[in-house]
Amino acid sequence: MNKIFIVAKKELKGILKTRSQMLMGISFALWFSVMTAPVVKTVEESAVVDYFNNLIFYWVLMLGIFMAYIFSGKVFFGEKREGIIETLLCTPLSLREIWSGKVVGVTIIAYLISLLSAILITTIANVFSATLLLPSPAMLFHIFLVVPAFVAAAIGLLGFGHFLLGMRENQILSISIFIAIFLALSFTKNVISGGYAVSWVAIGVLLIVAVLLLALISYLTRYLSKERIVTTIP
Repeated sequence: MNKIFIVAKKELKGILKTRSQMLMGISFALWFSVMTAPVVKTVEESAVVDYFNNLIFYWVLMLGIFMAYIFSGKVFFGEKREGIIETLLCTPLSLREIWSGKVVGVTIIAYLISLLSAILITTIANVFSATLLLPSPAMLFHIFLVVPAFVAAAIGLLGFGHFLLGMRENQILSISIFIAIFLALSFTKNVISGGYAVSWVAIGVLLIVAVLLLALISYLTRYLSKERIVTTIP
């Protein structure tokens, strides 16, 4: 476990030193909040609480996944493209430890930015609403458990793909994922305004899916090989 946190610490320092990516992440959190939260003033008073909770549910999760995509590109694809991953492969660390450490490091940063978004959305929404708006207990559970679990699963899946595939395949994968995230964000507004409240059941199902997905990917990492990674480095 200590080896995993050593790798995680390395990735955290690397991301924090990349000011452009950090500014991009914070800017997205601010932009999402400023663009979405004020809409609560157009919602009927009887539905504003459900609308606000739906807003928290979808936007915080989607932003966390988008940040996972952004930072994973640097930590996995960028290091592979620049040959930095070879240094880690020469250490006594196993591939699973390297993968796990990178997932932990990226998850911390991506989750903190999504958490910042939740705070900003709540703050700005209350400025434009006559009703005090706070996340429901279900939304708090979602923010503090489901979102980080899903972010970790997304990062784990992206990292596994970057380790498994060649550079050209990774570029195609990255473009495909970006398009999928963009389309999901485009349709999120329609889902939020659908007129129904997200239930505990839906949140529980999402948590189970995230945990199972992360466990499955962790299991599949045993089939990765250092030789395969080295042969796909340009």
